[in-house]
Amino acid sequence: MQGGIISPDTGKHALDGMSDLLATKNKRVPRKNEKYSPMVNMVRYADDFKLFTKSYQQARKLFYAVQDWLKGRLGLDISPEKSKIVNLRKRYSEFLGLRIKAANHGSKQKPNYVVESHIKEKSIEKISECMKRLIHDIEFPGPGKRAEHAAVARFNAYVFSAHNYYDMATMVCHDLHPLAFSVHKSLKARLRKRLKTAKQARKKKLRYPIPDFIKERYGDSDQLRFVRGYALIPIGYVKHRNPMMKRRVINSYTTEGREAIHEKLGRNIDTNIMHYLMRNPIPYRSAAYNDNRISLYCAQFGKCAITGEKLEIGNIHCHHKLPKHLGGSDEYKNLVIVSESVHRLIHATNPEIIRKYLQKLNLDAKQLRKLNKLRSLANVESCLKFDAISP
Repeated sequence: MQGGIISPDTGKHALDGMSDLLATKNKRVPRKNEKYSPMVNMVRYADDFKLFTKSYQQARKLFYAVQDWLKGRLGLDISPEKSKIVNLRKRYSEFLGLRIKAANHGSKQKPNYVVESHIKEKSIEKISECMKRLIHDIEFPGPGKRAEHAAVARFNAYVFSAHNYYDMATMVCHDLHPLAFSVHKSLKARLRKRLKTAKQARKKKLRYPIPDFIKERYGDSDQLRFVRGYALIPIGYVKHRNPMMKRRVINSYTTEGREAIHEKLGRNIDTNIMHYLMRNPIPYRSAAYNDNRISLYCAQFGKCAITGEKLEIGNIHCHHKLPKHLGGSDEYKNLVIVSESVHRLIHATNPEIIRKYLQKLNLDAKQLRKLNKLRSLANVESCLKFDAISP
């Protein structure tokens, strides 16, 4: 990464053609004992791409070649603001919310250029605005017993997704550190006694339950905060992670690609059962329902959403959380895979039948809460007055 970089703003079909053109241009037979290094490297994501070259002369030639090719072949104009030649040794170039530069970690005599990337200023401002809104939602969660928990969940989901994307920046921790200070200050001012730090929790021996995905990644951080026992993911506790390119063979459009997907899934699910579901759709159901049934089986790793047991053919039921007669749809988010016994228990209204299946399944407190939630959505709470299901 020691030379020019250009970034035409074009459509996907143009990028596909451009990739073919570059592949043709770069074909050359290397000499004996010579390491072949292509003249141009492309980094592409959807409609955005960057072209990296080794010198300004190569970048200039390539810039005008691409400009003429896009105009002459496709009738597309490039964006002067986004499409330019940049010397990465002197200036940053912006790409997909990041600022990229080639920093010299060697000496003037023996330069050693490595990637130095930051989160773009506009992206940091956007994260800051979202954090303010999410903190406000936690401060004023609205009515309902679960409103505060839902607000905390939205906060955690946003921070987790921001970390998962921006941790490809080499300076991500440096960029988010000032924001972390501001967030902690805002949490303390707005939530007051509702907020507890990790140190306070340890000192007072408060054993707050922490979800596994938070404990695994953030459990050692003193930046953890708790709101009435709910853990808040710290925005500043993040480190750089090298982005890994997906294996090219993995895709849904070739036999080899589908086999690779199934091989990956096969570690967790029974692919024979998945193929059975694909070949045996539920009659008189929509295509969306049958497609989502397969997707949910994979997403739940072939297990019941309530009991966690491995499901076999004949014991796989796809349940509508909000029933069709109450306006429920066949969307993915409105469906869940459960066992036959659990499905019967969700819809049961006879106390004797409810007791029968409860005794058979022997559900614990957490599983009962999940069951009650599904029963509530299905509008079959009337049997609760018989104390058939414990809260």
